[in-house]
Amino acid sequence: MLIIGSPVTSHAEQVAQVNNVMSYRQLGTTSSPVVSNLVRDDLTSHVKTWPGDILAKQAQKLNEEAHILGSVHCSRVSAELKYARSIVRLTEVQASLLEHKVLFLQQQIKTLEKLKSENSFMGEGDEGRTT
Repeated sequence: MLIIGSPVTSHAEQVAQVNNVMSYRQLGTTSSPVVSNLVRDDLTSHVKTWPGDILAKQAQKLNEEAHILGSVHCSRVSAELKYARSIVRLTEVQASLLEHKVLFLQQQIKTLEKLKSENSFMGEGDEGRTT
């Protein structure tokens, strides 16, 4: 369990803390008429515009920008990975086609050599025959 204000907090916890602080500070301006009669703005104005509010907003904006940049980077890496996978698949298909072509040509060579040897064998038998 994390202690509020501890340096090790998740992004969601940080956003929740900032939102809670902002909502508490906004209660003074959006409260009921009964509460607004009891609260004097001149006595509470020093806590409504803390310098930390500006820094918290800047930090939240920078955090959102970093998240967007991270998302864009992840999308780019994902697209590059898909492209690389498609190139690998294309290369595998081309290699398979070349392998089949080599096997086919080897079979053709064997067939032609067999036919050549049969023809030469038949040709030797024709030499002794007179026409």
